[in-house]
Amino acid sequence: MAANVGKTFLRIVLGQELTRLRDQAGLTLAQAAKEAGCATSTVHNVENGTTGFRRIEQLAVLLSAYKLSKADQAMLMDWHRQAKGEDWWTTSATILPSGMNLYLALESGAEAAKWWQPGVVNGLFQTRDYAHTLIATAKAANDTTDEFVESAVDVRLKRQSRITEEGMYLTCIMDEAALTNMVGSSQIMRDQYDRIAELSELPNVSIQIIPMRAPTYRATGGDFGIFSFAPAQRLDPVVTCSTVDAAMRVASKERQTKQFLRRFEVLAQGALPAYETRNFLHALSREV
Repeated sequence: MAANVGKTFLRIVLGQELTRLRDQAGLTLAQAAKEAGCATSTVHNVENGTTGFRRIEQLAVLLSAYKLSKADQAMLMDWHRQAKGEDWWTTSATILPSGMNLYLALESGAEAAKWWQPGVVNGLFQTRDYAHTLIATAKAANDTTDEFVESAVDVRLKRQSRITEEGMYLTCIMDEAALTNMVGSSQIMRDQYDRIAELSELPNVSIQIIPMRAPTYRATGGDFGIFSFAPAQRLDPVVTCSTVDAAMRVASKERQTKQFLRRFEVLAQGALPAYETRNFLHALSREV
């Protein structure tokens, strides 16, 4: 698995695979814990992705009990080694909204993402000035500090390496309102349009816009994203939604995922094709 994948994400993937293997072996949590020589709560926490085994020998014994091949055992033990330690955003944990740690973990390991963005520019596209102004504007309402604003901006900008350096595929549909709601000044908006146009040229990025006057479907209830993962990671697609208080809600049930995929497909049908995005942004830049 790629070295740049977040450690929390690796723990999630490892935990889900160990749960599958235990079920396949027909063992209960208590029986698996007995095999590994640890408490039942330890196996439970490892399967939930919240922690790892204290000693890697415990994992080795457990994998033998699950009758895995030597090659598969070596792969999972390597995941366990890579998952130790903290992620780059851990030092900013106190300023992250509820659920954001899990969101960042999923984003760090996703092969592709689909996003619907109705109100503001997607965070993976935002310039520093746009992000700083947007977050600072909410400072009084959310009773936050200058330190909070700076840390939140740094986290947002660092996330952008997922598309600019690491090649995650991103398909984003934005309502025109996300581009015309004024943030800061006209110059900040023009710079933001230029940045989106630049990113739209990346081979792994597709951006579509729904014009204000288009009589088409617009998903209500805020933005949402759908993460999908490489086959080797053995994870089903996951949906993330922003709540009213900026917290992140994660849903992974198949019915929910299919519902959001259907919504995204209908949104895409009503949006301008991606090749028109640059011209649309240039027109907005002249009008702002």
